[in-house]
Amino acid sequence: MKKRLLALTMAVAMTASMVGCGAGGNDAAGNAAESPAGDNAAEVSASAGNSDTDVSGLTLAYVPTSMNNPFWTAMMGGIREEMVEKGMDPDKQLVTVDANSDQATMNNYIYDLINQNVDAVIMAPMDCTACTEALQACADANIPVINVDTAVDRTDLVASVIASDNYGAGVQCAEDMMSRLGEGSKIYIMNQPSGSACVQREKGFLDTVGDYFEILGTSDTSGDTATTLPVAEDAITADKDIAGFFCINDMAALGCVQACAASNRNDIVIYGVDGNPDFMGYVADGSATGSSAQQPSVVGRNAVDTALAYIAGETVEPEIVVPVTLITADNIANFDVSDWQ
Repeated sequence: MKKRLLALTMAVAMTASMVGCGAGGNDAAGNAAESPAGDNAAEVSASAGNSDTDVSGLTLAYVPTSMNNPFWTAMMGGIREEMVEKGMDPDKQLVTVDANSDQATMNNYIYDLINQNVDAVIMAPMDCTACTEALQACADANIPVINVDTAVDRTDLVASVIASDNYGAGVQCAEDMMSRLGEGSKIYIMNQPSGSACVQREKGFLDTVGDYFEILGTSDTSGDTATTLPVAEDAITADKDIAGFFCINDMAALGCVQACAASNRNDIVIYGVDGNPDFMGYVADGSATGSSAQQPSVVGRNAVDTALAYIAGETVEPEIVVPVTLITADNIANFDVSDWQ
């Protein structure tokens, strides 16, 4: 296998670094996020949790935003694998629900899970503000929530936040784009302000490029291919000198790929975030420039370890940051891109 081995995780004591997507975000959080994990970072073992703990009667719940996205199924794969490693049977001890990208639906599922007396909830919010009521309900029921991928506003209501280095993903894309385009080049950004992970990616990108580029515009396309496509087409039509797109995920980047293909513009650089296997083919053939790849299965594994450690009464890290790596045509041969990294 050609996949490059990445460091498993970095745990950092920077609770404010994951800016909430709603009113809970503040300037202090934004400033803290400008400094990625450094000398104070500590590696976290994948074997976290008390090996003497009886896990036979425990039930974990997995509540992602949607099960229609392969990112979330990849994370579930990591959850199931780690449960088996810990002596659990995921077929019997893991409850999964599909909120279909609707926070109200997710909240209702969480209330049901509380009534089912699950022992811990692994949750990725669709809306990091609107989930607060459900988080409070879990806290009132003494059910720990392991918050994955996108930090909630009320991090005081969760046991731990486990997410990719989203700020670093934006930095990686920015640095590579700057190495390919001259100063003053015109670019467009596809963002999603409703998700704190997406906010961090955009912030990392903007902090890095500074005033190096001329930013033609920014649009909230919800990380959706179909929504991004017409926006990208309009941007290309509006300014023939457009040179690049930065997108907060690979699905938005795919919309830009399609727009460039329809306009016969193979000279525009396109960056996404995720490392989606379905997107990697476009990076390989040059239709897209790069993607900062996440490791959803590692996030899932760490979520299980953290949940079990918390249930066992151990002290857990309030934040665990999982590294990302930029994949471009220059280094794609070093990775197994048939699956998530």
